[in-house]
Amino acid sequence: MRGLGNLALMGMLSFFGACGGGGPGTVELGHAETAEAHADAAHDDHAPGEPAGHAHGGVGEPRDLLPIMAQLGVDMTLLTHGLMTQDTALIARAADAIAHHPPVSQSDIERIQGALADEWPEFERLDEDVHEASRRLHEAVAGPAVDLQDVLSHLHEVQRGCVGCHTVFRERLRTNPAR
Repeated sequence: MRGLGNLALMGMLSFFGACGGGGPGTVELGHAETAEAHADAAHDDHAPGEPAGHAHGGVGEPRDLLPIMAQLGVDMTLLTHGLMTQDTALIARAADAIAHHPPVSQSDIERIQGALADEWPEFERLDEDVHEASRRLHEAVAGPAVDLQDVLSHLHEVQRGCVGCHTVFRERLRTNPAR
């Protein structure tokens, strides 16, 4: 059933995107606020040699993982809604929020390291893969015209990484009761 939903979404984006004037699947950012402004406003600060945007080097006050994940879920939903409605300002805001989420608190990093032990490096690798995918998603909306098919492709890459990490680690890292 998911395949049909993705196919329907892609078909709708192709149909509506063709009406945007910049070619099939491309819409013009007609808002005073462009994604490029978002890109300039919030970049990850990191030490030289440290990967940009690592889980420990996000933007803002550190938070525990659960509230970060909950907000990322909201932001992913908003981005999807923006795609469905061709609201490029919403797409830009959501992509920015996803790429520049707060860092994980030191206490939660220690909890995660303790829970995963030897698997911590794999968790970090998967986290970095998802973060890099989210940066590419953010960059895909950083111009005056947005190729919705490109955004959709990058969103799929982020979602694939999220689901992959959750499949391996989520149950062992839960701090709330399983549903």
